Amino acid sequence: MSPTSIALTSVSLPSAQNGGLAALTTSSQQLNQDAQQIANPATTNQTTPLLDSSQSLLLTEAGAEVVRTSNQMIGALLNVFA
Repeated sequence: MSPTSIALTSVSLPSAQNGGLAALTTSSQQLNQDAQQIANPATTNQTTPLLDSSQSLLLTEAGAEVVRTSNQMIGALLNVFA
């Protein structure tokens, strides 16, 4: 086994992307739940879903940054090993 293949097998790059995509999925689901609570006229407390939607935005930004950074890392590794 060459040093290049050893290095590539020891790095689990797809898991970083999976983590970022999982964060995006979670934030989307949370935002949908919050939107339903805000749209429901029977809901008396609007503060909690509004704060949760702000947290969903932060989670979305973090997940997108993880995916972006993972893509850059993969590109850098391909440049090094090409």
